[in-house]
Amino acid sequence: MKQVDIETIAEVVKGSIIGKELLQQHIEYNNVSIDSRTIQKNDIFIPIKGDNFDGHDFILGAYEKGAIICFTEDKAKIPSDRLGLLVDDTGQALKDFAKYYLSMFEIPVIAVTGSVGKTSCKEMIGSVLSAKYLVHKTSGNFNNEIGLPLTIFKLEEKHQVVILEMGMNHYGELHRLSEIANPDIAVITNIGEAHIEYFGTKDNILKAKSEILDFLKEDGLVILNGDDPYLRKLKDRISFKTLTFGFDDSNDFYIDEYKILGWDGLEGTVKGDNREFDIRINTLGKHMLYNILPGIIIGNHLNMTVSEIEQGACNYKPYKMRMDKIILDNDIVVINDAYNASVDSMKSALETLANLDTSGRKVAILGDMFEMGERSRDAHSRIGEEAANKNIDLLICVGKDAKYIFDGAATRGMDKDKILYYGSKENLIDDIDDLVNNNDTIIIKASRGMHLEKIVEKLKSL
Repeated sequence: MKQVDIETIAEVVKGSIIGKELLQQHIEYNNVSIDSRTIQKNDIFIPIKGDNFDGHDFILGAYEKGAIICFTEDKAKIPSDRLGLLVDDTGQALKDFAKYYLSMFEIPVIAVTGSVGKTSCKEMIGSVLSAKYLVHKTSGNFNNEIGLPLTIFKLEEKHQVVILEMGMNHYGELHRLSEIANPDIAVITNIGEAHIEYFGTKDNILKAKSEILDFLKEDGLVILNGDDPYLRKLKDRISFKTLTFGFDDSNDFYIDEYKILGWDGLEGTVKGDNREFDIRINTLGKHMLYNILPGIIIGNHLNMTVSEIEQGACNYKPYKMRMDKIILDNDIVVINDAYNASVDSMKSALETLANLDTSGRKVAILGDMFEMGERSRDAHSRIGEEAANKNIDLLICVGKDAKYIFDGAATRGMDKDKILYYGSKENLIDDIDDLVNNNDTIIIKASRGMHLEKIVEKLKSL
């Protein structure tokens, strides 16, 4: 980590130093952590209060493991022989410190959000830019008001670009994340029905996603999916320089032509800014072409050559649980897409499975989509109808609301011998050995809270 003296940190987080006499010696720290179990020598520990825990209870343990300083809202939690930093709110202090730390780096900051595909998009941007630059990017799902600061603290002097994924499910969250990041470039992948339980309409989701622009630098660049009608509306409302992407040739960067290569991924030609990019990406699903386009735009914006951008796209590797192909014994292939789900991504997954050239059955294991609210029944039913219209040999529905996937498929005329319903994944796991045949191709998808990756693990063990 870059070093910031303790007095400056105290000023940034509006805190006061406890044990100031200990500052007579030079202090250097290695990392910032909110988890006392991960503390190592000379780390900074910032205890966070959760609904069911209080990190302040682990301050002594953090010191014992080697923490050099602990933040606290309670002065009494800091031993008399230890250095501490008293603040009003440790959660806010974490964000304030991260904002200041990021400001110390004179490198492009790229912020990515959207209803669907933001993680894959972030990974693809990273893959493209890595052909020229040393990139630091969000790891896993560290995309909220705790995870984003922790991502920032992993920045090192060597990094030349940082890519920050930003998630949200309530108003104000992206506003606060944007304030921390103060991005140079903002990407919005699409406006879908994810989190519609909290927002009611897609117009409201658009309003919430637009908060990513609240602290975009004045000369910043906005990159929008121009095929999305809601983002088209946003383009007309903002004054920032804006570039659009998609399949429609009215976009600034667009897919001129493409070919689905089955198990070998996708290839296509992208046109934009009077340049042409011939790309090949190692992933399944036509919809993934949307996710590579922002990477091409940003690479072009950051003065990469055509060949560098093409090579960066080719280097992409599917992220865990996102269209991740797993080959098992007996020529069984699992497409693990169990990280998350929405109506749009469910439809794309079914389309991908239907278009694959397989020697055996095509099996879809679909679970609940969360945060649909009063629209849940209709949303799940539409997925069932979509499955009935595709070339799917076996549809397995698992979860409370997945019953409506079953009903939708049956209503649309799918043979009832090809549809199964399980109320829980545990019951499905018990039966999975009897349901799977040699040469099956199985796609597994649901919202993250369903934990359908456990079905993947069961299939691996058969």
